[in-house]
Amino acid sequence: MEDFFKNKIKFEVEKEGKTKSLVVIPFKKIEEIEKTTSWNYLDKNLKNLINKILPKIKYYDSYLSFNDFGDFLLIKKQENNLRGLIYTFRKIFKFLKDNKVSEFSIYINDFLNDDLKIDYTSSLMVMNFLLANFDFSRYYKNPPKEGWFEIKKITIHSPTKYIDEVKKGVREGITIGEEINRARFLSNLPGGDLTPSLMVDIIKRTVKNYDIKIKILEKKDLEKIKAGGLLKVSKGAKEPPYLVILEIPNKGKELHFIGKGITFDTGGLQIKPSEHMIDMHLDMSGAASVFASTILIKRLGINVNLKTIIPLAENMPGSEAYRPGDIVRTISGKTIEIGSTDAEGRIILADAIDYSKKFFKPKLIVELSTLTGASMIALGTRFSAIFTNNKKLQEVFLELGEKTGDHLWPLPLLEDYKKDIEANFADVLNIGKSKYGGAIHGAIFLWEFAKPVDFVHIDIAPRMVSDGNDYLNKGSTGFGVNLLKEFSKNFNNLDF
Repeated sequence: MEDFFKNKIKFEVEKEGKTKSLVVIPFKKIEEIEKTTSWNYLDKNLKNLINKILPKIKYYDSYLSFNDFGDFLLIKKQENNLRGLIYTFRKIFKFLKDNKVSEFSIYINDFLNDDLKIDYTSSLMVMNFLLANFDFSRYYKNPPKEGWFEIKKITIHSPTKYIDEVKKGVREGITIGEEINRARFLSNLPGGDLTPSLMVDIIKRTVKNYDIKIKILEKKDLEKIKAGGLLKVSKGAKEPPYLVILEIPNKGKELHFIGKGITFDTGGLQIKPSEHMIDMHLDMSGAASVFASTILIKRLGINVNLKTIIPLAENMPGSEAYRPGDIVRTISGKTIEIGSTDAEGRIILADAIDYSKKFFKPKLIVELSTLTGASMIALGTRFSAIFTNNKKLQEVFLELGEKTGDHLWPLPLLEDYKKDIEANFADVLNIGKSKYGGAIHGAIFLWEFAKPVDFVHIDIAPRMVSDGNDYLNKGSTGFGVNLLKEFSKNFNNLDF
C-alpha cells in the first residue's frame, strides 16, 4: 500500500542546452514561440519545419510531432495566472502520457513570471506532474489499455546559476505530490477496505516511520471522556469509533488540524438515496487530507507546534442506530438535538473540537470536511467553501489557495445564522430549520463548539472528486494537503 502513491518517475535537472528527447514548447500566442527558451535549443532544420507549419496550426490547442530533426510538443498555456499555470503543467503531462511519450524535456524558464521564484515554480511543476499521473488502478485485474501508459523520465533544463534551486524545488515537489496522492489513495479506497479500525492501523504503521506522537482513543476511552457524538453516530455500525490524536511538538502557539473521518455514510436511519450513496466512502476525505498534510509537514521539517485530531466512525442504519429526535451530549457537555441522522459529520467533529479545547490550548483550529452538498450547490465544483470568524485569516487562506491550487471561496460565518440551528430541547440542532443556507448552517454549528478559539472551517465537498476540468484522473483530488502545508510554514509569523 505504501508504494502505490510513491513517485516512480525519474526526474533529472540539467543546465540549459540541446536535448535528444521530445521538447515541450509552451505558448500563449503562436506568434511568440520564438521567444521561448526551448526554441533557442532546437535544431535549425526543426525550427524551419515548425515555421512552415505554424500557419496551419494557428488555431490548434496542441500539436505533437515526431520527425528526424527532433520530436516536439507545441501546447497552449492556460489563462495567465497561477491557476492557469497549474492546469498547464497537468495538461502537458496528461497529453504526453495519453500519447505514450516515455520521456521528455522541459525548460523551466518557459514558465517563470515575476511573482514566482524558480524553486517554487519547479516544485509546482513536479507536484502537478505527479498529481496528473496518479490513478487508482489497484483493483483492476487487467487495467484498461487507454490511460495507463507510464512516463519514465523527465528532464528539467535550468539556467546554470539556478540548478541547485531547481533541484531543491524538484525534491520538494516530489514530496508534496506523494502526500497529496496519499490522501487521494486513502479517500478512493472502498468503504469495506477502509473501515475506522483499518484507517487506525494505517495511521499507526505510517507514523512509526516519521517520529510523530500518536494517541488512539478507543470506544472505552471515548466513554470515559463522554464523547457522546462519536459514540452515538457509530451505534448502528459493527465498527467501533476512534479518536486519533497526532502531535508534532515544537515551541510556540498551537495549530490544530481536524478532519472528518466518516469512512462510510449511509445517512443512518434517514438513509440516502442509492445514487447519493455510491461515493460515500469519500466522506473521510477531510481526515485523509489532514493526516497526509501532517506527514508532509514532518517530512519537510516545517517548524510548527501541530496537533491533528481525527474522529473516525461509520454511519450505519443498524438496530441500535441513533434516531431523529435523540439528544447527544458531547465532551464539553453541550447537547445536540438530532434533526437528521444524515448530518452526522458535524456531530463527530463537535467531539473532536471539544477534545482540542479541553486537553490542549489551540491558538487556531482549522477543520476540513466533506460537510454539505449545499456547498456544491452554492459553488459548483471549482472552489471549496471557507468560513472563519477572523477576516485576516480569511485573506491569508484565500491567497494561499491561489498559490497552492487548493482554491477557496468565502461564505459567511455570522451570529445571525445561529437562530437557524436553535433546538427545541437541546443547545443546538444538527441541521438548519430551513432548506436554504445548508452550508452555512453546518459552519455555524461547528462554530458553536469552537468559539472563542479562532476557527477556520473548509467545506471540501465541492472539490471532493475531480470534475474532469482540472486535468486529474477520476476520484479524490486530495484537496487541502498543499494548502495546510503552506499555511503551516507561515503560521508562526501570523498576527491575528
